Amino acid sequence: MELIKYHKPEGFAGRGFGNKNYKTYKWDIIYFDKEKNEMKSGKFVSINQLNEKLGLTLTNDIVWRLTTLKKVDTLKRNKENSFLSRYGHIKLTKINIPVEPKSPDA
Repeated sequence: MELIKYHKPEGFAGRGFGNKNYKTYKWDIIYFDKEKNEMKSGKFVSINQLNEKLGLTLTNDIVWRLTTLKKVDTLKRNKENSFLSRYGHIKLTKINIPVEPKSPDA
């Protein structure tokens, strides 16, 4: 049996859709840590990196709801089970800022 190689379509240049890019910050977060009672903020390349550094468990659905505020119960009808009581201490915004390279001296 002959192996069939994948051929890129004509005019295809660069990486395919969905590949990670670590050259730009994509997410800016301001986060209130309830356990330590302190504010944290930062810029991150991906949601996975954000979850690892801050110890959060944000999913794509939660990120979409935080950025667009759609499907959010603003009246907190469900009390402690409402979306705002669980994730209201997180402010997440989409950005596109180039990552500055680290100097070798640092």
